[in-house]
Amino acid sequence: SAEAQFTKSLYAYTAGRTDTTDFTRNPDSHDNANRFLNHGNYLAYGLGATALWVLGIPHGFALMHGKTRRGALVFDAADLIKDAIVLPWAFISARYGRQDKEFRQICLQKFTEHKALDFIFDQIKHQSRSIPEERDGI
Repeated sequence: SAEAQFTKSLYAYTAGRTDTTDFTRNPDSHDNANRFLNHGNYLAYGLGATALWVLGIPHGFALMHGKTRRGALVFDAADLIKDAIVLPWAFISARYGRQDKEFRQICLQKFTEHKALDFIFDQIKHQSRSIPEERDGI
């Protein structure tokens, strides 16, 4: 997909900028960059789930991630912030030898600093308003 290709290009760019050699995204890998990406993504999923819960939208409602993937809308909501916040800080933290706890603190600080939860709320509300309403059974 175009989204996957874009994210791969971001991995390559960020790996290059942080002198990370031979990076391949593998959620099962134990290298710091992959571990931090996993940790940060789960934090982003938490923000996505929170926004959906507060808005009363079922987190399993599928849009971009398919009709059968459990929690699909959480992934869509998290995607709004993952590439901009989690991805670069995972590589930066790996480059400078940060510990897991330090990385989580950085993510939480950056989520707050950039008002990530507000952004997710605003985007979900904006997108839901742009869906045409059904009229007279049509």
